[in-house]
Amino acid sequence: MSRKRKEPKAPPQRMRNYRIEAQLRDSPDLHKLAQVVIGLAMQQARAEHDTQEPEQFDTGRRLSGKETRP
Repeated sequence: MSRKRKEPKAPPQRMRNYRIEAQLRDSPDLHKLAQVVIGLAMQQARAEHDTQEPEQFDTGRRLSGKETRP
């Protein structure tokens, strides 16, 4: 079962003439950068989790010495 990626939508008319500019800072905002990186990692993990088949999930159950693998 695969999901199709949605085509990116065009921005609303009120935003089409906005201009984005980056401003160089003397010191980088490392806290904000860390939040962005963590957010991207979490988003990727969620996407991978959502595409897994049910039998691929790890139940987290550990085998004791008495149990055998199927």
